[in-house]
Amino acid sequence: METWTLTTLTRLFAADPEALGDVDVSVPAHGDVLCVTLKEKGDLDVFVALSGERDILVSVILAPCKDVPNREAFERMVLKTHKFVPLSSFGITTVNGEEWYELFGSLSARSRAEIIVEEVAVLAANAVDAADMIAEWKNGEFEA
Repeated sequence: METWTLTTLTRLFAADPEALGDVDVSVPAHGDVLCVTLKEKGDLDVFVALSGERDILVSVILAPCKDVPNREAFERMVLKTHKFVPLSSFGITTVNGEEWYELFGSLSARSRAEIIVEEVAVLAANAVDAADMIAEWKNGEFEA
């Protein structure tokens, strides 16, 4: 298999509406990442980037860290339970100088098309669950 590029990944996500549902694929202004908007998941933005010739990185930005109460306990809970979230890891990334929680995964840039689509679909489903968990945490419905 040839290594994926942003152009071939764009074609992949735009070509098969059955795989991810109704999507918009765009390249944000900085041009080194794809934004795959999953309309059927509430316009969830999934960012896809290439890391050299070896890896494809997939990420969903979840919530500003500052908006999550009792942050230390939340992060401890996430670290204890993240292994139950398949194909995804929790992290903290900086967006416009502000820390945000994110869910991310990576796979080989030589992965087959169906594996890439599956990774994006699983990460999106996990991100919806993670966003629900954060909302429950913020509302005090989740036990620390």
